[in-house]
Amino acid sequence: MDIVFSPALQRLLAASGAIALLLVAVLEPELLQTLLPAAVAAFAALAFYQFPLAMVAMLVLTYGLALDIQIDLLTAVGGGGAGAALGAVVKVVPFALAGVLLVRYGLSSAINWPFMAFVAIAGLSLAILPIGRVAGFGDMARSFIGSTAPFVLGFALAPRRVWTALCRGAALVPVISAVASIFTDVAGLYPMFGTFGRFQGLHSAPFLAGFCVTAIFASTLEYLREFRLRWLLLGGANLAILLATQARAPFIAVGLFLLLVFVLSGPRIFPLKRKVDLVMGGMVPAVLLLGPALLYALQRFTGESENLSGRDIIWPYFLDAIEQRPLFGFGLGAGKLIVDPEDPTIKLLGSSAAHNEYLRLAVDAGVIGCAAIFLSIIIWIWNGTRRAKPVDKLVLRCALVAALLHSGFDNTLIASTAVMQFCFFAAALARARLESEQPQRGRRSSSSPRRALA
Repeated sequence: MDIVFSPALQRLLAASGAIALLLVAVLEPELLQTLLPAAVAAFAALAFYQFPLAMVAMLVLTYGLALDIQIDLLTAVGGGGAGAALGAVVKVVPFALAGVLLVRYGLSSAINWPFMAFVAIAGLSLAILPIGRVAGFGDMARSFIGSTAPFVLGFALAPRRVWTALCRGAALVPVISAVASIFTDVAGLYPMFGTFGRFQGLHSAPFLAGFCVTAIFASTLEYLREFRLRWLLLGGANLAILLATQARAPFIAVGLFLLLVFVLSGPRIFPLKRKVDLVMGGMVPAVLLLGPALLYALQRFTGESENLSGRDIIWPYFLDAIEQRPLFGFGLGAGKLIVDPEDPTIKLLGSSAAHNEYLRLAVDAGVIGCAAIFLSIIIWIWNGTRRAKPVDKLVLRCALVAALLHSGFDNTLIASTAVMQFCFFAAALARARLESEQPQRGRRSSSSPRRALA
């Protein structure tokens, strides 16, 4: 299904909207201030409906330019309610893209296991909310939106070009952040280096590192599908940015991913000759590109090898909460509220986040709910790659293993980094399904003339 408005209907809608706004401006000028944002949103929705790739570009730029962080800064310096409202819009960009694709192309038949798991947890949270008394309905609603945003694209159908654009866009997010930060740093708007000299681009160093993880997944997938030099160079650039952030957990996750892909890829996926060429021929460029970044990262990797960046201090708070309600937790959103922000220790750390999705979700949904959520993600990706090309199957499953490891040391399911990561997974799975169906369609079309002759 591909429902596209005819050019005549588009002109009619645009002209009708313009005339309606003109009449409102003449008859009720004060009402225009209320209607204008809605009219702009309607025209934008119509444009994105006609050009879904523009909506994909908007999603990539939203996270590449760190609009969520920049809007938070705007709010902090006096943006007020407007800044907060814009921040909320940033969080629903994946819903907007999914809505556009659903209306135009239809609903996917693939089961969206993670989204369903969070719906079940939300329902359970409503049941236990009066008992837990930790998260209110507003906290729970915000947590539900943040938790399901990364997976909402799994409901939508779209042409292969849309999914390919999203996969490739994921590989550009860290580069966009890094390049744009040069200009913001020169202009004095936002520094490219943050606390302790860690490179952060337009983000914070941990967030930029999280985007680098997804970018390296995407670069590796595109390289092994085409063996084009640009994806190898882009992957190397993302790895250099990751090293410059000095983020240890993302680097370990990426190291595991690349090792698994290199070792488990057979000759059909990654021929031995290409592996040898990459190792031998890539040594000099890698030393030139990654050497300085690696030396920069080693300052923190070795100097703070026993420092868990406050995780060893904050994890006991979550473990104590899990012991109180181990089976079903305190309700969706409680993981953000279980730690008292006024606690002197938490103030010293500067963050109340668990930096461990297993602990956070175990507080939200208990051990049972946490296990159900991660099991749903495993089923979603593992089953989604059963009929995929060997390269897609290998890369996505290795990326899944790396993401599961990373979840033990960072918040990987609720931040903007999670949106990009699981939008990439959803796009790669959808593209793999389309490609697996093409040979079947080809066989059907080739057999139809034979039936006609018979």
